[in-house]
Amino acid sequence: MTGRPITDEVIEASKNKYMPAMKAMGVIDCEIVQTGPDSTIVIATYADKVAADAAAGKAAALRAESKEEFKGNEPTILEGEVIVTM
Repeated sequence: MTGRPITDEVIEASKNKYMPAMKAMGVIDCEIVQTGPDSTIVIATYADKVAADAAAGKAAALRAESKEEFKGNEPTILEGEVIVTM
């Protein structure tokens, strides 16, 4: 997602508002990686595809809310299975 510059305020909102909301909808692990001065990528891990599919509607609503709050673009959504971890 690209939007407002990444500031302490954006980081705090991510940690204190959006990550708890993601956890409440079944995300078991989440990382937000800054990829540029005004862009991030969110990596959300669910227990399985069933859990991810069950949360899809709530995830879309949360993305819409964050898009508005952070004045972001329409994010690209990628899905897939974890094939290697360490």
